[in-house]
Amino acid sequence: MPSMFEKLSRNEFTLGLFALGVLQTALYAYGHFIDGDVIQILQKAHLLVTQDLLIPYGNVSSSGASGNIPGAFLTLASGLPMKLWFSPWAALLFLGLLHGISFIFFAQVISKSQITQSFFLATLFFWLNPWRMSEVFLWNPGYLFLASTLHMWSAYHLSKKPSFGFSILHGQSLFLGLQIHPSFLILFFMTMILLWMKALKPHWGGTLTGILIGLLTLTPYFLAGLKDPSIFPQPGGGNGEGFLFFGLVAVYPLLKGFWYWILFGSSLFQTHVFHQLNFSWISQEILRTLTENLWLVVKYLMGASGVALSFYVNYQFYKKHKNKMNIFRYKMKDPSEWMAVYAISAFIAALIATALSPTLPIYWHLLIIWPMSLIPLIVWLSTELNGVRAGTLKKYLVALCFYFITTNLLAALGSKKHDIHQNFHDLYFKACKENCTIENLMPETPYH
Repeated sequence: MPSMFEKLSRNEFTLGLFALGVLQTALYAYGHFIDGDVIQILQKAHLLVTQDLLIPYGNVSSSGASGNIPGAFLTLASGLPMKLWFSPWAALLFLGLLHGISFIFFAQVISKSQITQSFFLATLFFWLNPWRMSEVFLWNPGYLFLASTLHMWSAYHLSKKPSFGFSILHGQSLFLGLQIHPSFLILFFMTMILLWMKALKPHWGGTLTGILIGLLTLTPYFLAGLKDPSIFPQPGGGNGEGFLFFGLVAVYPLLKGFWYWILFGSSLFQTHVFHQLNFSWISQEILRTLTENLWLVVKYLMGASGVALSFYVNYQFYKKHKNKMNIFRYKMKDPSEWMAVYAISAFIAALIATALSPTLPIYWHLLIIWPMSLIPLIVWLSTELNGVRAGTLKKYLVALCFYFITTNLLAALGSKKHDIHQNFHDLYFKACKENCTIENLMPETPYH
């Protein structure tokens, strides 16, 4: 009789896990809270839907600069679906679709990199992972995975030979990131590192075309900025404070950036998923207390084991590829090295961005590299699942599968950002009577 892991590894069972992830995404969407970041996106979407007014810039930045996020991508990605179906669920449905496209990009790169059981590993660690699932949320970081996986997918194809089309797409991944969050700079640094390490072979005609297309999409933003210069980014922190290289001078931000790389590849998640769950949906107090205490034990056991595994895997990755870490001297000679080189470029680019940043990094400042942080773990597992530790690892992966599913269920039912008692569709129409404001929801809706 085949083991449970072998069953899960078969494509039909992995497709079942993918379908379960879709259902859990829908559950997250149902109880989606409205807070300040969400309101900023809904305000512009509401104007597009009700007045056909397209605002050519996004949210007010809080990640190292004042001013607004350049471009209209966030407004279009939320407002156009709502024109077809006048509900915020339409915007979330489209966001979930973008996550699905991101998964396809990620899974295709993994499958083409000689990784065994690639579909199962990609489904488990990307699609079912609470690091991704809980970011189907209408705020800037929720859209980052499309930019990062498009960057990965196009860079993979450009590692083999120049391509006009993929060079355009690679450029668009940078401009797309620019219109989502300031952390797009990490993707830019990655591209520069890959070029230097001979791991990227761009078609310069395609590159120039991609830059031209990107600038054209930003033309309305530049024109709006001529009328209102306050929308342009200003140096300093979100309140005009801070200074460049704060992360390098203070040292601690660099350590925190390294820590996030470890966390992204572990089973210890964002604070609102790992620490800020609530079990108010359980009506009986004794049952609620028992569930809370049981989950406390489970999550710390799984979290600690995941962090330990992530440390170990990244240490082994470093030992195997430490010569490639010297990006100033190393040049890629064989396409089989690309996965390691790409992960290294992400790690170093994130540290550079953290050193430059005028603010202390928070998880969403580095979330754009989350897919890349999974590479060392997936590559290591692919190798070890054929070795002497295969039996133990298979049991762990089955446990991890159930842990991810349970975490997603609990976070969707009750957490800082989600509540099964709330209905996002109704909350939107309460908050957006004429102008979208959180105050319109008070005092009916308590916010955390």
